[in-house]
Amino acid sequence: MKTYLVLLLILLLPLCCIFSTVQLGASIDLAATQDLIFGKKNYQLEADVRSLFTDCFELRVPFVFTFNKTAQLWEVGVSLAYYPFGKGPFMALSLFQVGFSKGAVDLDNLVNLNEVQIGWTQRFKHGLFVEASLVIRDPSGTFSEEYSSIKGTFACYSIFRGRLSFGWYFLRKEKNNE
Repeated sequence: MKTYLVLLLILLLPLCCIFSTVQLGASIDLAATQDLIFGKKNYQLEADVRSLFTDCFELRVPFVFTFNKTAQLWEVGVSLAYYPFGKGPFMALSLFQVGFSKGAVDLDNLVNLNEVQIGWTQRFKHGLFVEASLVIRDPSGTFSEEYSSIKGTFACYSIFRGRLSFGWYFLRKEKNNE
């Protein structure tokens, strides 16, 4: 029951930001193509919902699905992205992130995770954007046992992962030009 309550809060958090948000959007990561190219027979898909509530801060709710023939790992969390110049380069820190596994013998059903992401977001007209980034998983080494178990089950789950995301800010509040 506690797990469902946490998931419900995570899913409702972006909706609560709608009224104070500048932009609300979503993105899909296309980095799974590297899993196909390297032939690891493990795949990782990611999507997120994001709320840019000031020019410099964005709240993101990522959903990650990692799988192979025998096991699955579902991740959900909340991260905060900081754009120091209001656009372009950013740094994101996970505030909360958990994974739920199924079929993995070496993994607990619930694992705690964290990551840091650095990258660049290029915005276009009509709310479209492209984002290239590098993810560093468990930068502090706090969850090293969990990550080594995940890496043992999923070969594509490395400490460093490049991402290329495409997205759209579908709810945009126009700023008043003063």
